[in-house]
Amino acid sequence: MDVAQEAIATGLSPEHLIGAILPLLALAVGLIYFGLRLKMPPIVGFLLTGVILGPGGLKILPDTEMVKTLAELGVILLLFTIGLEFSIQSLLKLKRVVLLGGALQMLIGVAAVTPLTLIFVSVPWNTAVLIGILAALSSTAIVLKLFQDKGEMDAPHGRGALGVLIFQDLAVVPLFLIMPYLAGVPGGSPLYLVLAKVLGILVLVVVLANWVVPWVMLRVAQTRSNELFLFTVALICLGTAFLTEIAGLSLAMGGFLAGIIIAGSPYAYQAISSILPMRDLFTSFFFVSIGLLMDISYLLAHPFLTIGIALLVMIVNVLTCVMAMRFTGLSPRVSILIAFSLCQIGEFAFVLAVEGQKYNLLAGDYMKMFLNVAVLTMALTPVAISVSRSVSARFIDFQMPFFPQDAHVYENHAIVVGFGVAGQAVARASKLLKREYVVVDLNPASVQSFRKLGEPLFFGDAASEHLLEHLGIHKAAILVVTIPDPEATRRIISTARNLNKNLKIMARARFLLNIAPLQKLGATTVIAEEFEAAIKVFALLLDFYELPEERKKAQIALARAADPLKFRNLPDPIPEAPQGDPPRG
Repeated sequence: MDVAQEAIATGLSPEHLIGAILPLLALAVGLIYFGLRLKMPPIVGFLLTGVILGPGGLKILPDTEMVKTLAELGVILLLFTIGLEFSIQSLLKLKRVVLLGGALQMLIGVAAVTPLTLIFVSVPWNTAVLIGILAALSSTAIVLKLFQDKGEMDAPHGRGALGVLIFQDLAVVPLFLIMPYLAGVPGGSPLYLVLAKVLGILVLVVVLANWVVPWVMLRVAQTRSNELFLFTVALICLGTAFLTEIAGLSLAMGGFLAGIIIAGSPYAYQAISSILPMRDLFTSFFFVSIGLLMDISYLLAHPFLTIGIALLVMIVNVLTCVMAMRFTGLSPRVSILIAFSLCQIGEFAFVLAVEGQKYNLLAGDYMKMFLNVAVLTMALTPVAISVSRSVSARFIDFQMPFFPQDAHVYENHAIVVGFGVAGQAVARASKLLKREYVVVDLNPASVQSFRKLGEPLFFGDAASEHLLEHLGIHKAAILVVTIPDPEATRRIISTARNLNKNLKIMARARFLLNIAPLQKLGATTVIAEEFEAAIKVFALLLDFYELPEERKKAQIALARAADPLKFRNLPDPIPEAPQGDPPRG
């Protein structure tokens, strides 16, 4: 019996399947398009698709079980790709924020929300704990997408948020494991038996990751067949998930372990690129399935209560996250920016909520309220991030800078903001020219280590007037802002220009479109990474094709002197030589 015959025999014909998916895809495309125009994340579009088409809406989607089955695959693939991207190296780079900040954020969040739930809502203690856990989980997909769009992933608050999100994503796996015990399910496997199973699976993972999978993947890669590679990756992912399910754990945990198995091999990046389209498709079905659970009539019946709880969750998340970030040593401004970005309820909270629903930890009106509140917090995230800019600015004077007591003796010097590669280049140039310079940085570890090497490095927020005055801003020759944080760069330039109208200000920007706004704030020169990369590629290509040196220098000079936005329309100032060797190809 072929697939079509089997589908018809079970009551799910190909026409039935297409008829169920077609309105889903059509509505999702429209909602996501208009949502993006309003700067809403695609996840909100998927959720609304389920709300509108599902039982609580127009009742157009006839087969919710089919969507839920596809959603299960989405969860497996989502955790699989997280496992693929998991590495000890990434944790080590952000170890303080990941291990300390992430753990404190979740612990403080759960400790704050759980008693509030018990006080204001009549629920059992284990349901209150689950609600606390759900509220503490933020959306990796939404936060990283918004930061990537703004070019802030390399900023201190971008890296800090990433560290917390890494911890949360990893915490989902053990949270899955404790769900039956949190529910007190009678007749469940004893904890020691579950731990034994987990230990056995981990041993199997180590064996597969170090010996079996590399051997298999090498043979598959040697065939140079994309189809075989994709099917092998899918076999490892779904096969591991199936084994963990048999062992009494979850399919999702199996997907995560499968990702770890491949992550250490040279084939991890190819596996990610192969599986991403499938993951995105099936994950979208997961969010649609969550929308199917929502009851729009419940939201319309309790609009003020729902909005009030959503705002309360966001406020509590902001306060608890600020506390956790301050414990890690981050500045108030950066802590606030991170906290506002992580104030929403995330996608893994939906996964755990569905799991909790299986054990009757979250049912009836509580599940309806959770879904409505979670969607609202997601939709309000872009607004929260915008608000965080002005809120964080108000706390800038509470920064405790460490500056030299004799800062007033600096004169005609350079003030360098940030001591990364660019900041160190400024310091080296200043030494070669025998000019004085002073550096300010918000990384206490960098400040401490470089001060031991004799560098005039001081800890503080350069957007503070108080700090800039102690660093001699009124007598400085130039201010060089090298940090990758666009929001902080704007504030620093504005503050410095107000303090010294004649100061030369050189600033770093990521994109060409950032040049004009920074110049308007008072920057004398703005170096756009995008433009510098274009000039470098341009020069290397002229070298490759062996353009005469005179013409090459003229072209590069013309490119630098012209409007960067009109780079492609530059004329050739020197006629091409009538003869010469053909270019290399």
